[in-house]
Amino acid sequence: MTESELIERFAALPVANVGDAMDRLNVVDSGIQSVWPSAGVRMAGRAVPVTVAGGDNLGIHEVIPTLEPGDVLVVNGQGATHRALIGELIAGRSMARGCVGFVLDASVRDAVDLEQMRFPVFARGTTPAGPYRNGPFQAEVAAAVGTVVVNPGDLVLGDDDGVAVVPWSRAAEVLLKAEAKHAAEMKQRAEIGF
Repeated sequence: MTESELIERFAALPVANVGDAMDRLNVVDSGIQSVWPSAGVRMAGRAVPVTVAGGDNLGIHEVIPTLEPGDVLVVNGQGATHRALIGELIAGRSMARGCVGFVLDASVRDAVDLEQMRFPVFARGTTPAGPYRNGPFQAEVAAAVGTVVVNPGDLVLGDDDGVAVVPWSRAAEVLLKAEAKHAAEMKQRAEIGF
């Protein structure tokens, strides 16, 4: 199975089923949620982690030119919510490179614009306050986001329930378990009658 086929199959599954398939581990804490005002967000792609100082987005600006189609930018923003690290302009530049979404342990802004762009963004909150751009930052190394360690190339999945991270080394195994869990739940739903 190719990488794109694997990601496509994961994208068709509820994140809850994927979390169940990993013994309910590697699920990002519920404080990090979709920033879209309405439902319907779905995201699946490869992790590009970066760690930045709280309230500072220099590292994000440095990483965006390296993004490739299918990437998800994952930002350890130290959980700081007093400054938005991204908005619709950064999202637009990332979309143009083929990035499929962001997960930030920090705040963002322009939530309505992000939804209108159909760009999935999961964050700890929103604020109109803009960021600083002084550094420091670390890129191309593991980053902790919402209590989950994300390595470069891991699979990052998001929907209206939240975010899960699948270590790349376990992706095939987790996919089969998650698909089986989803099939079992769909059978139960049919038996119940909904």
